[in-house]
Amino acid sequence: MAKPKGNPGIQNRHIYTRASYLYQAASYLASCAQQTKKGVEPEKARNEDRAPSSSIRGTSTGVAHDGEFVHSAKERKAIMNLSHQVISDMRSVSLKAQIRQSPSIKQTICRYCDSVQIEGKTCGSTVENLSKGGRKPWADVLATRCDTCGNVKRYPISAPRQKRRPLRTPGTPKMEKNSTSTPPAPSSARGLPT
Repeated sequence: MAKPKGNPGIQNRHIYTRASYLYQAASYLASCAQQTKKGVEPEKARNEDRAPSSSIRGTSTGVAHDGEFVHSAKERKAIMNLSHQVISDMRSVSLKAQIRQSPSIKQTICRYCDSVQIEGKTCGSTVENLSKGGRKPWADVLATRCDTCGNVKRYPISAPRQKRRPLRTPGTPKMEKNSTSTPPAPSSARGLPT
């Protein structure tokens, strides 16, 4: 019997699922690395990490204080490096399978250091307008600066995104000169020597 024809669904669904899982894991690791207890200085956290106490419970990822974790600088760096590695793996999976990541995911990843861009924690964003005096409101650009490598990515804010080439419709042809306009005068009529 022949296979029934129907909607085959999403091709390479397992690869999209794997890439999504890796992105979520990297986001979680990046947010965990940035968590600190409010009011606790990093030096106090390191001293509390070493000192055994009945109210402090040691874990492999830090010290828990009333449900919050305090990480030393070394642990933060290790967690961030793990997050960078997971993003690198996600990018290699996408490239090997030749799947296209959504623009929202691509915009939240630094393409130079593979870090997840979390506003206020691992990156900072500003709106720039480089037109003369900022007079052109359509020239607004969102500039995202990575705190890890210092690279800046710019995205137009109000400009519509152009469709991919296969999805574009052919544009209107260039406007031809109006046939109702008067033709240019011959050179002798303008007073020029012939």
